[in-house]
Formats: sequence, C-alpha cells, structure tokens
Amino acid sequence: MHFALSEGQRVLQQTADAVGARLSAEAPVGDAQTDGGALRARWWSTLVDLDLVALLVPEHQGGAGGSLTDACVVAEVLGRHIAPVPYVGTAIAAAALLRFAGGPEESLARLCRGAAYSVLLDDHLEDPLATATVAFDWVEGAQGVALSPGGLATVHDLADTDPITDIDPLHRLGRHRPILAGPASGEGARRARAVTWTGAAAFLTGLADGALRQAVEYARQREQYGRPIGSFQAVKHLCADMLFDVETSRSIAYGASWAAEHAPIDEAERVASAAKSYAGAAAIRVCETAIQVLGGIGVTQEHDAHLRLRSAHLHHAAFGNTDAPLMLLAGRVLDQV
Repeated sequence: MHFALSEGQRVLQQTADAVGARLSAEAPVGDAQTDGGALRARWWSTLVDLDLVALLVPEHQGGAGGSLTDACVVAEVLGRHIAPVPYVGTAIAAAALLRFAGGPEESLARLCRGAAYSVLLDDHLEDPLATATVAFDWVEGAQGVALSPGGLATVHDLADTDPITDIDPLHRLGRHRPILAGPASGEGARRARAVTWTGAAAFLTGLADGALRQAVEYARQREQYGRPIGSFQAVKHLCADMLFDVETSRSIAYGASWAAEHAPIDEAERVASAAKSYAGAAAIRVCETAIQVLGGIGVTQEHDAHLRLRSAHLHHAAFGNTDAPLMLLAGRVLDQV
C-alpha cells in the first residue's frame, strides 16, 4: 500500500499553510492573549470561509465531506503556526462526537456555519465516567458536547462557564457546572474517541514541527565563537533528535488517520491510542529541546516558544494524556493472554 498525501491533500496543506503564514505575519499569535478575542475571531472566520471547519461533516449534513486525513493535514498546519483557534476541540473532537455518537443534526449544521463547540471532560481532562466539569478548547459563546449516560452525544449551554487561562492562553479551558456524562462504550462513541486522539496527535505533530523549524533557523543564524551554533556537534545532535520525533509522530498520526475512520473499531482504537500517546510525549520533548537550542531568548514571555510548549502540554493532557491510550493498549494485550 502506498502511504502519501494525495494531490488534493497537498493543495489543502499548501493552502492552510499560506493562510497561516499570512495571518501570523499580520499579527503575532501572542496578541491573542490580550486583544479580547479579535485575532482568534479573524483566524476562525478565515477557516470557516474556506470550509475547513466542516471537513469531518458529510456533505448531506451540510459539511465539506472530507476525510480524517484531510482534517489532520489542517490540524498539523495550525499546530505549526500555533493558531489560537479551537480546531481540535470543535472541528475534530466535537464534530466526531456529533457525527458518530448520534448528536443533534442542527448542532452539526451550526458547526458547519462556524459555531464553536467544546468537548466536556472531567477534572483530569479525561473522558468523564460520571460528570463533566471542564470545557476543552473553550471560547466565548461555545456550547458543550458530552456523551450522555446512555451513550448519545448531547449539547449543553455553557453560559455560566468560568475561563481558565493560566494553562494555555491560546486554547483555554472553561470550568462549568457538573453535567451528567457517560463513558465511551458504544461503537459510535469509541469511533469518535479514536478520531479525537488522532486529530490531537496531528496537532501535536504540528507543534513539534514548528518548534523544530524555529530552532533550526535560529541555530543557522546565531553565532558563537565566530561560527553558527548549528555547526556545533552538540546542537546538531539536539536537532537530529527533534527531527526523529517529528517524523515519527507524523508517520504514526497519518497512519492512524485512515484506521481511526475506516478500520474495525478495535483496530481503530489501538492505532489511534498509539498515535496520541507517542505524539503527545514527543511534542513536549521537542518543544523543550527547541527552547534549549534557543537559549535565554526561548524562556522569555516575549518569545512564542513558551506558548508552543504550553499548547503541547495541554493537548497531551487532554483526552487522557499518555495513561488512557496506554491503558487501553495494555488491556487489549492482557485480554489476549
């Protein structure tokens, strides 16, 4: 089997990258921390106009009718640009729950028109077993999506949500009243979870790739002892380790993007859980190593390296960090003994 992006997906990648470069040039993503949501709204409206938010929604339900691989292409590009938009939360996680777990048709239609949705998690940012208390990737006006105890996707008003901004200011969490929820036990809910894990893995891959590119460019320009620091063997080794993590994450994430959507559910969960587990840990390693290459400038609030690292920590923790995917894999192995 030939694993490569199609011509259409490469065009999609180039288009999303061009949009990201243009918007980043117009205003630094760090401005999203203090501009009252103006930059976030500009990014989001652009994605909606290009029909990139509705990629996972079938055409007969008003969406773009794209594949999970298409959505992962966009998610990776947005991660590379540290885009301050709830793409993983709305266009992947919420869209998957509404589509595969029997959510209201009107909610899917609103998502296609640009409405934001936040997947509701528990206090540990894991899929809730009884009550949901935290809205992931929350923005003003977003509605919440959770699995009911009966296994169906339900939509909830989040008007009384209190924002949590000290974890990742570009992808906020929101604290809301406890909402009854249930585990992902039905096939539709399990499929949605596999899609979410895979989309998060693609976004994390983009964060890591952006950190690598930034570190390499700096190492080429920054001179010490009359030579670019990238010529020193120690820095070369750091960059090589980052490249290994980025390329491995990309291979696993895109390999999972087909399985999560089309493979039998046990296989879909197995591959998606591996992608999320690896990409999350790898993104944190790469972002931390990039800050090491950047030196003193990388730890300042004025530099966006810390924003990338904070986004990596949040998206790694969301939907069960390393533990939930690995526990699922371990359970499968033990069941076969």
